[in-house]
Amino acid sequence: MHVQRRFLLSFSLFISIGCHSSSSFAQSENQNSYSAFVSALSAMSVSANDLIQNERNAARREFVRQKVTAKVLAAFPHASGQAPVTDATNKISLADVLDEAELLCEFRWSKKVVVAKISPRENAASITVDHLGTRAQQDYINAVTSQLQALAAPSDASDIPSAIKSLFSSYQVDVAKKPSADPQMESQFRKSCEADLKEFDAAYYGIVIPQTSELAAAAAPLGGGTGLPDLSFFGPIGALFNTVAGIVQPVLTNFSNILNDARKRAAIKEFLKDDQHKQDIVSAGRGLARATSDYLFARRLMLAGEFAEQIALVAGNPLDLSSKEVKEACGADEGMYRRNDKGILSGRFRRCHALIWNHFEKGLEAALKTAASYDQIADTGNTTLALNKFNGLVAQYDEIVDNSAAQADLWKTVTQMLTFAGAVTTAFSQENLKKIEQAFDAVSKGK
Repeated sequence: MHVQRRFLLSFSLFISIGCHSSSSFAQSENQNSYSAFVSALSAMSVSANDLIQNERNAARREFVRQKVTAKVLAAFPHASGQAPVTDATNKISLADVLDEAELLCEFRWSKKVVVAKISPRENAASITVDHLGTRAQQDYINAVTSQLQALAAPSDASDIPSAIKSLFSSYQVDVAKKPSADPQMESQFRKSCEADLKEFDAAYYGIVIPQTSELAAAAAPLGGGTGLPDLSFFGPIGALFNTVAGIVQPVLTNFSNILNDARKRAAIKEFLKDDQHKQDIVSAGRGLARATSDYLFARRLMLAGEFAEQIALVAGNPLDLSSKEVKEACGADEGMYRRNDKGILSGRFRRCHALIWNHFEKGLEAALKTAASYDQIADTGNTTLALNKFNGLVAQYDEIVDNSAAQADLWKTVTQMLTFAGAVTTAFSQENLKKIEQAFDAVSKGK
């Protein structure tokens, strides 16, 4: 009897422990599931960084190579009875296939299919650039993951997400942006880029170049630095903060952690309420933002001008097909297109194409590197953003000092300014420029 009771008691205890362990295990599994899923989202977003950085120029390069290849095929036709297609002087020229606005601007704002199908092994694989669409998808994922990470962060602020969470004191996940490009943004990108190509002369040559009267009306200036969106499409607490985190993070964490220290808050408020301090802050802020805007706008126009000039040099440099070198490498016969027993293109075709591509390559590569630099500056958005947003903060200066400003609107403005600062810092950082150069060289050399 005692043995039976002991057994039942042990069995009950086992069941109790087992149920409790199962419950704890299930809870742990649920938490791990959330963590695993958010980690997967973060990894997927990070893996797209190089794509977003380099996809436009990689597609531009493939696009111009496509144009050169079409010229080669036309000049040395596959069919024996087909007449070669060259210009009137038996030269290959790219003047009729290089459009500055298409090459610089369309790859920034539109979805462009360069090669619809790159291999029969993967029917869905193509060379397609859809920069704004891809960017919107990454921004959405960043917004989701960063807000979920902020929500899960400890209450003591130690980094940017937890600091913002503490300041907001909110336990809601609010991601309003849908993961798709905004048609209005596409229009803004197109108009701004095309305007830069029309208006670069003063910034690039130092003087406004005279134009015929019939073109003057169509080339009306847009005004300083306008025409690009205000970057509100970026994820609110996303990875773009990391660029300026070294400066911003200590400020956010320190201020979020003094909410309960009345003496420190009183000292800060006293300083900011002083009329002279207010006047000096407003004056310095506006002056700095104006200078930054003018500098970025001028740099953007200068790069547009440099690109346009480089394209003009390529277009004005045809290749003479009657030269001995071309005749030795190329030939209008079927042997040029005959593949070997392994299905590989003939060495003759490859030598011919390389010779013709090498003639244009140096000029094209220079133009495409300039286009990549232009992308970096133009991606910062409206160059007057910092000035406009700072003026918005100044308009509610007293409410900010009294801590009575609407927190959601205030932090939306601050987030946009932080994002803008991060984008500008990234665009001009030597490390980033070096990475762009290396990525471009790797693509151009096929490494």
